Amino acid sequence: MIPVEEALIDSITVAFHQLRTGKVPAPIPIPADLPDNEVRQLIAYVNRFLSEFAPFAEAMEQIARGDLETRALLGRMQVVQSLKALHSNLRHLTWKTQQIAAGDLEQRVDFMGDFSTAFNRMTQQLKDSYLELERRNEFIRKIFGRYTSDEVVEALLDVPDGLKLGGEEREVTILMSDLRGFTAMAARLTPQEVIGCLNLYLESMVEVITRYQGTIDEIIGDAILVIFGAPMPCEEHAAKAVACGLAMQLAMPDVNRRLAGQGAPELEMGIGIHTGPVIVGNIGSARRTKYAAVGSNVNLAGRIESFTTGGQLLISENTREKIKTPLRTVGQFRVEPKGATRSLQLYEVGSIGEPFNLSLPLRTEALFPLPQPLPVCFSVLEEKFLGRTVHAGRLAALAESEAGLESELSLAPLSNLKIELKPVAGANPGGEIYAKVIGAAAGASGQTRIRFTSLSPELKAWVQQTAARLGSAPAVTA
Repeated sequence: MIPVEEALIDSITVAFHQLRTGKVPAPIPIPADLPDNEVRQLIAYVNRFLSEFAPFAEAMEQIARGDLETRALLGRMQVVQSLKALHSNLRHLTWKTQQIAAGDLEQRVDFMGDFSTAFNRMTQQLKDSYLELERRNEFIRKIFGRYTSDEVVEALLDVPDGLKLGGEEREVTILMSDLRGFTAMAARLTPQEVIGCLNLYLESMVEVITRYQGTIDEIIGDAILVIFGAPMPCEEHAAKAVACGLAMQLAMPDVNRRLAGQGAPELEMGIGIHTGPVIVGNIGSARRTKYAAVGSNVNLAGRIESFTTGGQLLISENTREKIKTPLRTVGQFRVEPKGATRSLQLYEVGSIGEPFNLSLPLRTEALFPLPQPLPVCFSVLEEKFLGRTVHAGRLAALAESEAGLESELSLAPLSNLKIELKPVAGANPGGEIYAKVIGAAAGASGQTRIRFTSLSPELKAWVQQTAARLGSAPAVTA
């Protein structure tokens, strides 16, 4: 039996106990006087094992903490080689995960058995979810992309609750625009000419509406219905709507210049604006869905627009009260819209201040008295339907787009008229004139000032020529 000192036996025992409990012991000290026998060789072998096991254990601990930046492992133990393979696989897996995080969902793992299967299934599920999200986003873009600005669409995509499917009540401002006399004008044009005029006009208007962050609810022929304050909330929706309406009117001269270059007639547009609570949301079915606003306040905006003349912007008192920006109004009217439970105060807007700074040119025209008033017959239109009673009257004065009408009938401001003018050889052509009552003609007792909304080309040319010829005569000022 080889004699061994008790202290050396204790050192060996402690080392193996630490290994058994998962700790990495320090090398066993070998006494200098220990003979070169089996005990010395055993201790040397154990120390060599510990020198290889210590960095292996350290690397395992680092990997368990998620730190893959371990130092290179040396040694001949098979487990070291296995750890090297695991380390390499984990680093490669980390790289693939980073690629997936960067958007590459085509990454696959094929070197880790069951883990590879689970990893690849997870990646496929991520890809499917991404494609579903893209389909949803494309759905939102299809609904809103043609009707509002890119900024609003992106905001809807970025905010999880930005698009609330279904309906909700919200205070918004509704803008309704319509072309004056377009139906009569369209009857004189070919279908191709009608569509050409509409497309040119709408192209310009949609650009303006997008600039002021309006959402186009509907385009109905020559009419445009726009929402401000939905789908994205906006505190200044009333001010933006009025600024947009002014900008739309200011864009009309350029539209008419472009139409004139194509030989098309000029267009005039009226705009009505109202603020109030409506129901907004997606309506329709699974096959066809659109974002829309519904409610009595939407209808009221359309009623307000029906009171406008070409080039005019009328707003309700609700809208006026919501606007903090300075407004210049050039007229006010009290009307009783059909279907409304009370009368409505309307304001004609001429300009809006900071930060928009938009102003319409003054529309006052001098009326030139006719040497010989022209007899006419007229009817009052109610909701675009001709009244049954035909009244007699006389055109007593003319301007390029307005006239002075004499009649025994008291005409309410903003009433719509259909006037029949009989032709007089060598004097004036005949035809139908559609007009809206502005009010009493200043300085001309018994005369009502009207503004033309639709004239035949022949009558329009005659009115312009006659007004120009009478320009040197004493004028009736507005």
